[in-house]
Amino acid sequence: MEELHGKSGILIHHWDTDGMCSAALILRELEDKTTITTFTPTIGNYYLNDEDREDIKRHAADFIIVADMAFPRDSIDFLKSLGKVYIFDHHLQDKYDIHLHQNPVIDGESPKRYPSASWVVGEYLNNSPDLLFVLGAFGDRERKLLDNEYAMKTVDNVLGAIETDFDTLLEVIALLDSSYKLGMKQEVERTPWFLMNIQEPDRILNRRDLKDNIVELNSAIECEVNRERTEIKPGVLYQEMDSPYNIISTVTRKIAWADEDKIAFVVNERFMEGSIQIYIRGSMKDSQSMIETARDRGYSAGGKSDVVGMVIPKKDKKFINELLEMLA
Repeated sequence: MEELHGKSGILIHHWDTDGMCSAALILRELEDKTTITTFTPTIGNYYLNDEDREDIKRHAADFIIVADMAFPRDSIDFLKSLGKVYIFDHHLQDKYDIHLHQNPVIDGESPKRYPSASWVVGEYLNNSPDLLFVLGAFGDRERKLLDNEYAMKTVDNVLGAIETDFDTLLEVIALLDSSYKLGMKQEVERTPWFLMNIQEPDRILNRRDLKDNIVELNSAIECEVNRERTEIKPGVLYQEMDSPYNIISTVTRKIAWADEDKIAFVVNERFMEGSIQIYIRGSMKDSQSMIETARDRGYSAGGKSDVVGMVIPKKDKKFINELLEMLA
């Protein structure tokens, strides 16, 4: 990335642990060589809305780096109109004609080989695996990471080198993710700068503000997970949430992993005014079709082979039934 030296740029990253760690790895590489600003889209949106676009334009960047965000084409076209675009990702997405689109998964590599965007960034920069390199994978996969024999070889080496264990890093990602779950966008944007020089987990584990976040979130998550749900069709568990927090992914994960033979389908109408959050997790035959169908309607959608997340307008609530049919 030497061509970026001396230039001004904006680093757009996902709001979760993987996005923040990916951004932190990029900052390590560029922070003293460029003028760079971190930015996350409106939390819950997998696209750039009008407010996001105005904020980005104000930076007058020569280059834009996107980390761990599977933006739709119109968002990418907008970014291309501003400067050179670089993408680092591991989600299912189209291959874009940009300066650099580094996503081994859409180039045919196994998702197990690249369990996180931080893994993609770390390998691209030829970094030796360290805490940030693997922490994104903990954020995206949590205990499911243990099933990935390929990734666990690297993870075990890192855990040994920093003298910590698997469960401790699960605590770390819960703390880091607490900011976005409470809707704290500015804190999310500050966190990569905090993380870029972190080599061991203690400085994260000792942050009182993050610990306070966890207390508030755990209560909200427990309330949602304990709500009544319906097996709306064979093998599909359906649940409606009622939460002002961005906890739908965590709630869906807990429901799906408690009953791994079924798909968890969760909706939340309260988090975003005028919109419905949808999160689906489990063994799906064709998650990409659901993502593409939503995007064809102009909706924000993204995911992986076993995860789909999207935001749809409340006026098209009937689209939920179409998605359920696609799970047949």
